[in-house]
Amino acid sequence: MLGKVLVTGGLGNLGSWVSKALSMLGYEVYILTRKEKYTMEGYVYKVIEVDISDIKALKEKLTIQFDFCIHMASYNEFFHENYPEKALKINAMGTRNLLEVLVEKNVKKFIYLSTVHVYGTREGVVKEDDVLSPQNDYATTHLFAEYYVKQFGVTHELDYAILRLTNSYGTPVFYDNSKWYLVLNNLVKNAYENKLILLKSNGEVSRDFIWMGDVALVIQKILSCSCGGIYNLSSMQNYKIINLAEMVKSVYEKRYNGSIDISLNKKDKTRYKTSLIDNHKLQDLLAYGTKNHFFEEIDKIFSLLEQHDKR
Repeated sequence: MLGKVLVTGGLGNLGSWVSKALSMLGYEVYILTRKEKYTMEGYVYKVIEVDISDIKALKEKLTIQFDFCIHMASYNEFFHENYPEKALKINAMGTRNLLEVLVEKNVKKFIYLSTVHVYGTREGVVKEDDVLSPQNDYATTHLFAEYYVKQFGVTHELDYAILRLTNSYGTPVFYDNSKWYLVLNNLVKNAYENKLILLKSNGEVSRDFIWMGDVALVIQKILSCSCGGIYNLSSMQNYKIINLAEMVKSVYEKRYNGSIDISLNKKDKTRYKTSLIDNHKLQDLLAYGTKNHFFEEIDKIFSLLEQHDKR
């Protein structure tokens, strides 16, 4: 056994990819979730149902001495009512609660999945030592969580790694997840259901996208090395939303043997800033590489939608 690892948010959109990968490698996987809604057939893991914002409940439920913790649980649904309050309670204080409980049990390593949004909106190359300028509650509460992780690194000599993630993509493990609003998922679902790829913007927004399989691989590597600190987790490959839409169009037309249109918002005259999220610090440490899996994942998302319709 490679060790006991606690994966918070381990049944989530990205978390399920990570949980599956660690289970396959031979880790003893424990998934912390507020409520178990899904089951990953064919994978060995145990579920702990608890709300991380409730420290009393955490102390009662987390009785095992874990070797590692991968903390991905967060409240990201910024379009929900009272988001700022809930995000502060879960993302920031929830992280502190988790740290307080785990350091008492001498957890060996703590990996926190943060976000590149802590840098704010800017142009040019973005590195880990750049000035931080969060511009929404999602980014601010993740930055608060980062500070708590660093705080426990000092006060309890906690071995930690903070990964500032860009935009991860991959086929949802479960259809009934809450992440259909994510760009690639949304474009494919839109094409499948409406026979039209509708963009709310002019399509010129450019973002860094990284495959979830590569994210899981990086996490695996960090678990087995002494590599504490803060790192950008990116592919250093930017794609415009129109580029993704064109990929979805290509897969759709090949798969269904018919044409489909892309509708742009022609009223959007915005000039969007473009940044390059530098990942050399992590590359130099782990020597990891990333690959483009867009066409493969788009095809799999179409399959997932079809399977759901057949139920």
